[in-house]
Amino acid sequence: MRTILHIDFNSFFATVEQQANPRLRGKPIGVTGGDRMERTVIGAASIEAKHFGVKTGMHLYDAKRLCPEIILVRGDSDKYLEVTKKFLNIIKDYSPYVEMFSIDEVFIELKNAAVGNSALGVALIIKNRIREEIGEWMRVSIGISYNKLMAKLASNLQKPDGLVVISNQKQAIQILDQIELNEICGIGLRIKKRLNNMGVFSFKDLRLVPLKALLASFKSYGQTLYNMSRGIDNRPILPFFEKEEVKSIGHRHTLSHDTNDQEEIKQLLLKLTELVARRLRAKKLVGRTVSVWYRNSLKVDGGFTGDGMQMTMPYTSDGIEIFRASWKIFHSIWTGDKIRMVGVSISNLKPQNPQNLSLLPETIREEVIIEALDKINDKFGEFTLQRGTLLGTSKMKRMPNPFLSDRRFKL
Repeated sequence: MRTILHIDFNSFFATVEQQANPRLRGKPIGVTGGDRMERTVIGAASIEAKHFGVKTGMHLYDAKRLCPEIILVRGDSDKYLEVTKKFLNIIKDYSPYVEMFSIDEVFIELKNAAVGNSALGVALIIKNRIREEIGEWMRVSIGISYNKLMAKLASNLQKPDGLVVISNQKQAIQILDQIELNEICGIGLRIKKRLNNMGVFSFKDLRLVPLKALLASFKSYGQTLYNMSRGIDNRPILPFFEKEEVKSIGHRHTLSHDTNDQEEIKQLLLKLTELVARRLRAKKLVGRTVSVWYRNSLKVDGGFTGDGMQMTMPYTSDGIEIFRASWKIFHSIWTGDKIRMVGVSISNLKPQNPQNLSLLPETIREEVIIEALDKINDKFGEFTLQRGTLLGTSKMKRMPNPFLSDRRFKL
């Protein structure tokens, strides 16, 4: 019998801001995405703001409509990362088996600990240490169970500051039968809709579907759904430093104004692809699947519409090559309407193999130039040196990824 703890900070970004500034405590606050205060979304809502219906990912206009007195705070990724480091320093005292799930939640496996016994004691100690060593306003919800799936579900059942134990499979099934399909990690709205179309509206319904039918509809993920409905999850704890490299690298940018100016969009895409390429080179990776997406300026049914598409190209870490593919994709999906946001990512990554480098003089010369540009921009900031076509364009800088996909921690 395994003993897994899932520890999840409550309203992490917002609570960190309230801990740092006592004047914000007990008040509805919303942390904005990145460093923007306009034309952006709520990156995190405080517990008080959530009582008004404010949610993560909600546009500022909608958040202010639901909660006119909401206080907007500019996001500070470095501050949140520092809190995460302190949190990890506490966690590592209880087990070397720690998996970072995101910046504000971890899984821990306690070896030789009975579920609900010594594990409960460890959970209470961790809660107290967080308040004492990180801040009195900081709270976490902890779920304890026999696998990762059920531990995460347990931590979501009681918020804020919860502590729930799901000790065995029988209890797990009883709880599963009382919740919605998408309340468990791994079933999003799309999968829920597909299950609904099959006549499956609960985990009790899901257990009645033969495995063969699930595999036919969902391929290999059908086995996962089959197991979920029964509270089964055999995934091991994967320490953060052992995780494989990122599966994709991307950037998106919300403009300060709506535009359908083709030249402006072209320059924006070039900047985004240059940022993507620099991160690829920094990680000594190349990629071959380019994805582009955008959002229109007008809302439809409460949300912004848009489109996206991807295409495959030869492996590269060259910003110009990624841009050419991105521009081709954008042109094929863009309707000409004004847009407010555009994004680019590259996936299907692999390590750059020095043996595959070109020996052509012009290619070698370009690689030397790019290497020099990277060194200068690393030292003095993004786009200190840039392509001439970008001169005079608005500034853009890369913010740290809030889910640690581009940073690692030594436990």
